[in-house]
Amino acid sequence: MTANVSKSKIVMRNLRRSDLDEIIRIDSLATGFPRNSYFKRKFERIFGEDHQLLISLVATDGDRVIGYIMGEANTGEYGIPEAVASVDTIGIDPAYKRLGVGAMLLDEYCALAAKAGIELMTTLISEDYPDIVEFFRSQDFKQAKMVALERKLEPMPRHEH
Repeated sequence: MTANVSKSKIVMRNLRRSDLDEIIRIDSLATGFPRNSYFKRKFERIFGEDHQLLISLVATDGDRVIGYIMGEANTGEYGIPEAVASVDTIGIDPAYKRLGVGAMLLDEYCALAAKAGIELMTTLISEDYPDIVEFFRSQDFKQAKMVALERKLEPMPRHEH
């Protein structure tokens, strides 16, 4: 079911510490399980002293958080000369899907990155999520000239102290 809301009532603002529970709620609706530890660590990085995050935004409908976008800014990593920002987490409340909230968040995020001198926006998406790949393609993202590599590791037992 899609929410009955006008796009003009949706507001973008900076992420606040108090948004944590709403971000976890939205993500849980999409993934089917809460990723509390992931988002708590992410918030620690965003609001910690050594953060490198460019900006993290939420979309709101009144007082309700209905979407979010988070990522990092880097310069010169892995031989890439441009100032680069990445989107690593984006989510929309399912009741607000297909209303353009994701595109609004991404546009605002990219505008803020461009103002900060960022020249390239990237994201990594598993091919297991073709709908997310298609969303980014619809927002003018192209196949990067990079090679994503991975290596499977055997989990090692943890030693308790």
